[in-house]
Amino acid sequence: MSISYWLDSATSSSPSAKVYDFVIVGAGIAGLSTAYWLQKENPTARIAIIEKHRLGFGASGRNAGFVTCGSTEHFIKLNEQFGLQKATEIWKFSEDNRQLLLEHIIEDKADELDFRHTGSCTVAPSSEHWLKYRMTAKLMQSAGIDVHEIGPTDLEKDFGVTGFEGGIQYTGDGYIHPIKLLQRLRNKIKADIHEGTEVFSVKDKGTTQVLRTDHGDFEAPRVIFTLNAYLPLVLKNFESLIKPGRGQILVTEPLPAFVRGPCYLTKHLCYFRQLPTGHLLIGGFRNLAIDVENTYSDETTSLIQTALFDFVKSHFKYGKEAKIAYQWSGIMGFSPDGQMILGALPENKNIHIMAGCSGHGMGLSFNAAKTLVAGMHGTEIPSHLSISRF
Repeated sequence: MSISYWLDSATSSSPSAKVYDFVIVGAGIAGLSTAYWLQKENPTARIAIIEKHRLGFGASGRNAGFVTCGSTEHFIKLNEQFGLQKATEIWKFSEDNRQLLLEHIIEDKADELDFRHTGSCTVAPSSEHWLKYRMTAKLMQSAGIDVHEIGPTDLEKDFGVTGFEGGIQYTGDGYIHPIKLLQRLRNKIKADIHEGTEVFSVKDKGTTQVLRTDHGDFEAPRVIFTLNAYLPLVLKNFESLIKPGRGQILVTEPLPAFVRGPCYLTKHLCYFRQLPTGHLLIGGFRNLAIDVENTYSDETTSLIQTALFDFVKSHFKYGKEAKIAYQWSGIMGFSPDGQMILGALPENKNIHIMAGCSGHGMGLSFNAAKTLVAGMHGTEIPSHLSISRF
């Protein structure tokens, strides 16, 4: 948001700047994870997290809660784009992300966080897709990825959907309550979180970076922006690298348990799962109006919400009796190649960024934050994640 002269002048008499060793902008999964790994490297570091709204208000609190590596279709695209070896490396980066979350954050609190290790399934809407998915599953198996085929009968039994050729199940995935995860992560870190504080600009003062906000200035030798889609609104030179994309979600009133775990129908960019409470969650269909959905507006639209509910009523075992409980949207940040962007700005090595989750924030950010912090301490960031590739 812009700042008027009057509002800016209102803070001109504020006390001296708040001084820290690190300032992180953004209190979502990326920002909190970065604070966690910074604290691991520097236990006495003074860390501030600045958040325009409140904890998890952006995409981290508006996603489907999938802790996954992605769909079979996602692996197909990775293989086409990078080749099998690199595609497998990228997939296993997400596997490591899940394992790190389990070891460091979830620990023995899985039930409290609504975490379930269920596996995920990519369903085939046609014979052509089914053939392609079966061939891809064999390729994934050759790379050491634990996938197997599911026929129509098991699809209906385990995932409650009808009308599909079959599916490929990956055994490693699961789901979680995103905000409960963030709250657990928040309790693991020693950082000052300044909610309701908007950053207007950052200036390089040589030995320190000065962030101007509507609650006074913040200073630190190093600043990390973990804003994903919203990064270009603060750092304008990222407008060509990070594009917003809205994702819409619908949740029904509780239904009998019938969906085992996260499921993908990539024909409609569709994904769904059932919460432990019985609520059925479904998102996607942004391909119906892709130009309209490439926006920073977090409203819902009748076109996509109707498509989501129609899918529930036509493809799910208990869909005809479903009633809508919640409808919302969130803004994702997409990079040109679909991979995250990590590292220091070429023009200012004291400003670091993590952005471009491209719809995989929950499945990447904890490990990506570890990678970013390691990069700040001299470890080379993998080429497909490094900002230097642009």
